[in-house]
Amino acid sequence: MTSGALPRVAAGMTTHIAPSASLLSGLLGLALVFAFSVACAGDAPTAPVADRANQVGQCLKLRRDEPARAVVLASALLQAKDLNVEDELKTLSCLGIAAGLSGEPERAISAAERMERRVDETPSLAPALRMRAYSQIGSIYQGAGHIRAAEAAYLRAYDVSSRLDERDAGLVQAATLNNIGLIHADYLASPEVADGYYLKALAAAASVGLEDPLIVHNHALNLVALERDADAMETIDAGEAMAQRQQAHTVVHRLRSERAGLWIRQGQLERARPVLAAAIREQARNRDLPGQAGSLAKLSVLQRKAGERMQALETARAAWALVDDQPQPQKQREVLLAWMAAHAALGQAEQALAVGARLHGLEMEALRHQRLELLADLQARSESAQAQRELEQMRHQAQIRVLNDEKSALLRRAGVTLMTLLVLAGVGFGLLQRRKNRQLRKVSATDPLTGLRNRRAATESLKAMSLQRPAAGTRHVLFLIDIDHFKQVNDGHGHHAGDQVLVALSRQLRELGRADDVIARWGGEEFLMACADLTEAQACAVAARVQETLCDTHELAPGQRWPLTVSLGFAPFPFFDNTTGGWDYALRMADRALYAAKDRRNAWAGLWGRTLPPGVALQALLEEPEGAVRSGAIELVASYAVERLPRVPAIRAA
Repeated sequence: MTSGALPRVAAGMTTHIAPSASLLSGLLGLALVFAFSVACAGDAPTAPVADRANQVGQCLKLRRDEPARAVVLASALLQAKDLNVEDELKTLSCLGIAAGLSGEPERAISAAERMERRVDETPSLAPALRMRAYSQIGSIYQGAGHIRAAEAAYLRAYDVSSRLDERDAGLVQAATLNNIGLIHADYLASPEVADGYYLKALAAAASVGLEDPLIVHNHALNLVALERDADAMETIDAGEAMAQRQQAHTVVHRLRSERAGLWIRQGQLERARPVLAAAIREQARNRDLPGQAGSLAKLSVLQRKAGERMQALETARAAWALVDDQPQPQKQREVLLAWMAAHAALGQAEQALAVGARLHGLEMEALRHQRLELLADLQARSESAQAQRELEQMRHQAQIRVLNDEKSALLRRAGVTLMTLLVLAGVGFGLLQRRKNRQLRKVSATDPLTGLRNRRAATESLKAMSLQRPAAGTRHVLFLIDIDHFKQVNDGHGHHAGDQVLVALSRQLRELGRADDVIARWGGEEFLMACADLTEAQACAVAARVQETLCDTHELAPGQRWPLTVSLGFAPFPFFDNTTGGWDYALRMADRALYAAKDRRNAWAGLWGRTLPPGVALQALLEEPEGAVRSGAIELVASYAVERLPRVPAIRAA
């Protein structure tokens, strides 16, 4: 019983949503981040500059309510030869959004691509304008269904936001993380991944004192999709209170509808009925058509469960009329499920089949894009020996083939009386594929032995962490952990005993880490842990705790005990307090620290950059950090008295 989420309007704008806007229109509301002036429209591309600014503002005003007219105006404006870069970007964003709403996705994509090229070829563009442009590019791509391109644009906006002041950066980070969460929830069928982005978006908003009911609303819907009812109900309550404080009435009524949906799922039909009725009235009055469609779908389910079958069918039809031919995949899915179930309850097999075919088409279109990405990922992974163990866990493909065979047999043998079962089997097949694809993504991101993230998944998580600005006075910290003399276990007791040690150590690492820490098997007997927002003292404490906890005696076989010790190296990112170096630089510095710890073994060491000296290149310090340690630009900390960094052999340094 999921429904489309509300968009987060980007930094600097009110969180009120125009009640008449559709979900997609709201998603494209990221374009509002420009301070676009609105005035009367001009007419010709040769108008004076002041008039042209008014024309650009008028185009932005028309792009939702009269998108066809906005397309004509934007096309004329783009013919002007003296259009400045800022007005050109605004006009292209107007064209892209309006073309998407007018049913011209190719024209919208062309506008986004031209806009992206213009931004990239203008290095002098102010960071605030560049950030807003990337946000709009993401909105256009998302509206046209180019989800990966949209996510990439949002991440570029997120990256640029690090150059803004703390409040602006926090606002942009909250908006961007929320929109990436929407992509994973609505288009990639990955509510587990979306949940992490929503939590980070809420944290970013809280860091700058922003109360954003839209993010809370989207998080609540995602919790409903994950069937975490208790958490969802608690989030809905908090979101409704926040929305009332912000007078975000559209959000209030959508959250009340979701609360009623949870009650329906729990069998509390009469408790839900008046709440739904009130929400539907307000949504109709405010012209929140997607929200009204979702509420009507829930009412149809309630009526069907209450034995009101004809009413359930009529309600579902009314809901579909609100989202038919609209870019509302989640709302359409919810409505079609309710509509199909209403036909099935009345024994109308052929009609249920027709509705099921629409739903199946929606599912297959979404799955088609996901399969291409999964195949590319699996092909890359199959080149490694470990991928074979993961691929063995994907035997669900045989189950899918069995379902196909059973479906074909039903088509040959079944008559009209079995059509309903066929529809449900087809939809079940689509939903099973969505679930299996989610499992595939999880498998492809997991080390098969330890259950931790693998190197590829950890790299993606580290990239995301690099984009998140640390809290004041802290930095993100990357730890490398290596088991001492591990080869002796494999050589003396066999690889099975070594696997037991790796599994036990992985379990201890999970117990030590926080919920948002990145913990991964980095390779062989080496593990990685990355923690957000630590001071230097806290990083030392974490290193000491990890090293102390993991050093334990393991029984490899009856009567054969082996004392395990580990060495640990760490470094922060950004490495210096006056640079923006990423996780990859910290990884290499942590490796230098680990090498120092391995020189002693059963120890930890860390390299912590203070301030990068003027005129010194980061790469030079990476290759020869000893001088910076002596000068105090880098602090070397360790669990033992260490006077110098050991020289790293060329093979390791490479």
